[in-house]
Amino acid sequence: MAKRKLGLKLLVAGTLILLVALLLLFNTNSIWALVTLGASVLINAVGLTMVIAK
Repeated sequence: MAKRKLGLKLLVAGTLILLVALLLLFNTNSIWALVTLGASVLINAVGLTMVIAK
């Protein structure tokens, strides 16, 4: 149960980072937009894995 809650928290954090990445991508078009986009994908993948795993 604790893994599932941590996974859900990671999914929420990943979603927030994704929103920041999209904001950076459309407003500044800098390299940090791609870095944050990659970080959000990684965090969301880990969070989803923790939610799905038994």
